[in-house]
Amino acid sequence: MFVVEWNQQRKHLSSALDVERLLDELHAVFLQTDPTLVTVELSESGDSLAIGLGRERSVLNFVSGNKNPPYFTSKGEIDIDEGVAFRFAEDWSEFPMRNSVPTPVAREAIRHFCDRGGLTESIKWEQD
Repeated sequence: MFVVEWNQQRKHLSSALDVERLLDELHAVFLQTDPTLVTVELSESGDSLAIGLGRERSVLNFVSGNKNPPYFTSKGEIDIDEGVAFRFAEDWSEFPMRNSVPTPVAREAIRHFCDRGGLTESIKWEQD
């Protein structure tokens, strides 16, 4: 079971395929509106992985089920001064570009998270 949250909306989904379909729909919407952070939580463990949707590049942020540090954020290959922003609830959250990865890579990380739990080793992670 999965809980997907964005913009004060919440959906309970029973399969990773359902999560994938919802993220496809949300990405298409957020490409036309505001790029937004969407949180996918594993109901069993409470672990969550947020993904920025609505841009060519995304940011991922992991929080364990106990909500205690350490937290982890994706680390991409670009290290420039500009940032990338996503709406989170009512506010904008800006991340350094170094934390962004191509959105298809981020989506693969979400698939791994939903199928196996934990963080994929195909992305570098930095501890917050």
